[in-house]
Amino acid sequence: MKMLQKLRKSLALAIAVIAVSFGAQAQVGSGNTWYIMGKYVWSPPYPQGSFEYTEYVGDVTTINGLDYNEIYTLTDGVSELAGAYRLEDEYVFFCKWNAGANDYEEEVLMYDYSLTEGDFFNDDSDNPMQVTEVSYITDELGVQRKQISFIYVGIENETEFWIEGVGSSRGFLNVGRCEPTAEGAMFYLLCFHENENEIIYLNPEYNTCDIDDIEENSVENGMSLFPNPANESVKIVNDDNVCVNGIELTDVFGRTVMSLSGGDEINVSELPAGNYLVRIITNDAVISKKLFVRR
Repeated sequence: MKMLQKLRKSLALAIAVIAVSFGAQAQVGSGNTWYIMGKYVWSPPYPQGSFEYTEYVGDVTTINGLDYNEIYTLTDGVSELAGAYRLEDEYVFFCKWNAGANDYEEEVLMYDYSLTEGDFFNDDSDNPMQVTEVSYITDELGVQRKQISFIYVGIENETEFWIEGVGSSRGFLNVGRCEPTAEGAMFYLLCFHENENEIIYLNPEYNTCDIDDIEENSVENGMSLFPNPANESVKIVNDDNVCVNGIELTDVFGRTVMSLSGGDEINVSELPAGNYLVRIITNDAVISKKLFVRR
């Protein structure tokens, strides 16, 4: 796949791979890579489309007498040190790299895989998370891994899940990111590779590590929602004049909150603030778009 090949070439220049593994259930070590799709979800004048974003583990470094794994980001061929993490039992601790100070910041708890249903995480932050379910998945190698599902307290219709030994559904570094960046981008984990060549986890929602596959096979490019975010009404921008037979809005739990027989406008003035999935039903396909409702 074109993008994957390009990323591997960039990674080969950016890092020296050290083959270290901490076992099936531990957060993985050097040379491992997360392939992530960054997707702009707001309407113009914000940027549009998707972009490739990669996180990868580099060398071991020592901070305050403890060993950490460095972790880098790679975007548009530019590699940057993001920080370093270490493992301790069912916990993952992280030190952010402060480029201005040329030093690591104070250690924080990044993942807690001992959480059980009903527990809170980051409950002293602006966006606390509550566990809704603890379950198990089978990875691409047939190994069972714990999956912890969350909702964000105070932010309706937004969820996240963690997979032990993999990280967050948003990638390793984007844990707890429940709102778009300043440019309107959200992050979605496509897959996770161990030592760059063995797929450990493949997100079933996309079933590919290559953002080009998603874009080339998409029938969504001719449709968009405007404005997005919205608080009153949303217009379906239909560049190709595709016949719209129906519109459905669902929340992140899959519950239908609105159903329309057609048209090109959606009244969202009565909906609570949060994230929704708009399913546009045409003669040939069902096109899904993410919508943010603000209050």
